[in-house]
Order: sequence, then structure tokens, then C-alpha cells
Amino acid sequence: MLRNTARPLAFLLTALTLVTTGCDTVDAEAEGSLAFRPGGFSGGTLNTSNWVSAAARDVYESNRDGQWHTNSYGFETRLAEISFAHTTFGTIVTDPAEATPPGQARVKITNANSLTLKVIPPTGPSENFSGSDLVGLELKFEVKYQGGPIFVSQVRFEHQVSDPSGGSLYEIHKVNPSNGQLLAPLCESSSSGDRLAAVFGGISIDADSGAVTEANKIVHIACTASAPGKSPMFGYFPHGQPETFRLANRVIRADYCADGHPYTYPGNTLEIRDNFSPGQEGTTLADVYASLGDMELEAMWNENGILCMDTPRVSSLEQLDVVCPVKAIAGTVEHNWKPPACDTFVDPDPTAIRFFSLSQPE
Repeated sequence: MLRNTARPLAFLLTALTLVTTGCDTVDAEAEGSLAFRPGGFSGGTLNTSNWVSAAARDVYESNRDGQWHTNSYGFETRLAEISFAHTTFGTIVTDPAEATPPGQARVKITNANSLTLKVIPPTGPSENFSGSDLVGLELKFEVKYQGGPIFVSQVRFEHQVSDPSGGSLYEIHKVNPSNGQLLAPLCESSSSGDRLAAVFGGISIDADSGAVTEANKIVHIACTASAPGKSPMFGYFPHGQPETFRLANRVIRADYCADGHPYTYPGNTLEIRDNFSPGQEGTTLADVYASLGDMELEAMWNENGILCMDTPRVSSLEQLDVVCPVKAIAGTVEHNWKPPACDTFVDPDPTAIRFFSLSQPE
């Protein structure tokens, strides 16, 4: 069964060796094109509880014009240098916060939904670069943490892959600023075995609440080991639909109470359906039950988390383990709320946005 028949998930590198365990692993370079891949079960994929990979906490958000930006982890970060190899001008090195000397080319990150670079020559028209053309791109950041001294954090784009749903994904490595040697991948290995990242322009994502804010100058690096990086794989993007993107992140993290607490961990199977995507318009809870097949319904969701629950995603949990200390329900706030069972739940507003999360029985 496909996770989302309107938006099939692609999540495997070509020419790879796959070992299926609790978490799928990939023995292949992240390079080339992504082919359709069923996840841990037929047509499914795997969830995560993460917001940001550990090594990316200092640089996952920055201001493309070189101004200081403070992220959800308390790091103050400034994009101090962009280095890009151009066939005509050689390696162009630009501090986006400083003026370029006369007669020299300049490179800047544009305010595109995905990562795009603009090369501005001394004379003549500008050129835009994206996708595989960005392999070799280096970004250097100045970083401060909790009032400490400035240190340099540098990354290099080593590989690019194209996902039919998620678009361009990149394998990014941290680099030793003193000698240019690779230190380690920026992204943790996702439960599907890759270390890739999507790059969003013009948004900021709160790593505590999941709130998505339009932020004209901000560039966000979203690892596929994190919920924001997985959401595009399911067909949900931050641009034009920030509320559904935020809710998709909550579903991926099993944030039942919409308070930031995940009821899952990386590697659990997940299928997402909704009632508004092309081909799924008007889907009801009854429709989902009628098409479960060998799947189990986990929960039905609205913008405030789950409305009802049948089977928690993690096999060691039972429904009685899910209690929300504070929960917004039908315009009111309830305390120590327990979700009702979905098989007897009557949806108070079937026309409102709904997500349905399903999993594979173990």
C-alpha cells in the first residue's frame, strides 16, 4: 500500500545495498537520483522524533544577507562567507554583509523556496545555480553560544540527489576551517539510511513548538533525520501551507498533545493520509477505516494534535499511556486529557483539515 497515493514517497539511493532491520540502513553514496523505495513495510516509510540533527544545531538557520540570527538552541549565527566555483570567474568568495570590490564577481543566496545561488558578474546578466550545480559550495559561519567567544563553523555540499516529491536534497559535511578537511556529515543518519538535507528559503522553524514563520532572509537546513526534512518526502512543504507543514511535522514526531513531546523514536513505520490533498479531498474517518487493509489506524489529527486514537505508534505504549496535561479541544482548554477511541468517535467538523496516521502492526 502506498503511503500517500497522490504523493508517492521516494526514499532510496540508486545502486544501494539494503539491510532491513528495525531501522533500514543504506550502504551507498548519497549521489545521483532517488528511486522509489518502500520503507520498513510495503509502501511505507519511517518516522522520527528529531527536530534538528545534533551537529547542525549551530548552523541549521542563518540570515542569507550575513546578519546575526539566534536560533531555537541559543546559537547566534552569522553567514560570514559563501565560496562557489564558477567556470568563468573561478572561485568566488563573498561575505554577504560586505560590499564587493569593483571589478569582482559576487555570489549570493536568493530568496527561493529551495536553495538557489545567484552569481552577479562585474558586468552583464546574473546567473542562477541550483541542484547538482551546487556540489562543492562552501558556507562559513561565525557562531557565538551563550555569550561565549566567536568560533567558525564551515560546511561543504558534497553530493546532491533529486527526490520526485522532496526536490533537491544535499549531503552536507562540516569542514575543518584551518585545513579544509572534512570533519563529519552535518546530518545524522536517518532511519532510511541517508544523511541528506533539504534547504528552505524564507522560513524559520521553532524547534520547540514547531511553529513555522515566514522570515524573508532566513535559510533553513532541514535534515531528513528530522521532521522538517521528512515532511517534503510525504508531500508537505512550508511554503504556501505553513499550518499543514507544521501539523505534518507533529504527525511525523507523534506529538499527540501538540506540546512538543514526541511519543515515538526513529524507525517506527508511518503512513500519512489527509482530507485535502489531490486525490484525497473529503476523506473521512470512515473512508480510512474502509481502506486500512493490513494497516492499523493510529490517530486522527487537527491543528492541535490528535482528536482520537486507536493504537499508539510505539508497540511498548498503550492508549492509557497517552495523557495530555494541557490540550486544546473544540476551542476550549482541557487538563489531563485522554484521547477517545477513533472507532466510536464522531468528527465534529469533517470539513476541517484532518490528518490520519497509520502504522504497520508488529
